[in-house]
Amino acid sequence: MMSDVLVFLVCLIDGLLLLILNVYFIICLSDLECDYLNTKQGCKRLNQLVLPEIITTALIPVLLLLSWHWFLFILLCPLSGYLVYRFVTLPPGSLGVYDPTEIRNRGQLIYFQKETFVKIGYHLITFFISLYGFIVALLL
Repeated sequence: MMSDVLVFLVCLIDGLLLLILNVYFIICLSDLECDYLNTKQGCKRLNQLVLPEIITTALIPVLLLLSWHWFLFILLCPLSGYLVYRFVTLPPGSLGVYDPTEIRNRGQLIYFQKETFVKIGYHLITFFISLYGFIVALLL
């Protein structure tokens, strides 16, 4: 069984990386909205980071499951499931989650910005839960 200190330290670092990644998503999406960035170039930048985001988001629940923290696993699992579902159910012929031909249609850009803000809030909660668990594990 893994040490709780190590588990929460990895979760803490992972949460910090995900916060930084989602802030980068917000910057790219706002640059797309203001036309500072070409649509094709912006979507290429974002699509390159979708799979690393899915992997790093899924790492936290897997570590919590392996270390027998069931409540935290159940609490932190829905975002991983949503990201995997969104990636797996891409329509055929699309260029990725962020499709340059579709991102300006039907308010998708606004939707992606709102989604990223929700993910930032979720990762902030994850970060502080991991920080609390890390401190408690150090004290025990």
